[in-house]
Amino acid sequence: MNKSTSSSFFGVRSATIIASFFLLLAGCSSTTGLTEAERQKLDPQLTMLLRGDIVAESDLDAGLRKDGTKEYGVIIRSKNVEEIKQAGIQIGSAFSDVITARVTIPELRKILSLASVRAVQSSSKNRPH
Repeated sequence: MNKSTSSSFFGVRSATIIASFFLLLAGCSSTTGLTEAERQKLDPQLTMLLRGDIVAESDLDAGLRKDGTKEYGVIIRSKNVEEIKQAGIQIGSAFSDVITARVTIPELRKILSLASVRAVQSSSKNRPH
């Protein structure tokens, strides 16, 4: 390899390494595919669920719909129940700014994008003592 070929090879290689680093960094910061504002609305268990991390089924109120789709019990904090209903979310109950629902992952993402939603947390299963 002559000097000009060598320097152009290493220049391209350096640029590739740098570009790969920035892509990796961007991928790590958006592992859930959500904006920072949307991530801040989530509790840690739901964040892990959206990232694809392993979450113990016993830690979530999870079930299956009639069509076999997995759904999760959530508590939504919002003063605008109508906005949530208009987004196609089936509401379980609503009292003041506390709303319960059973949602799929895509529905959860939809809820997080709503401006009126301040927080979403996983509901817990009731167990006999």
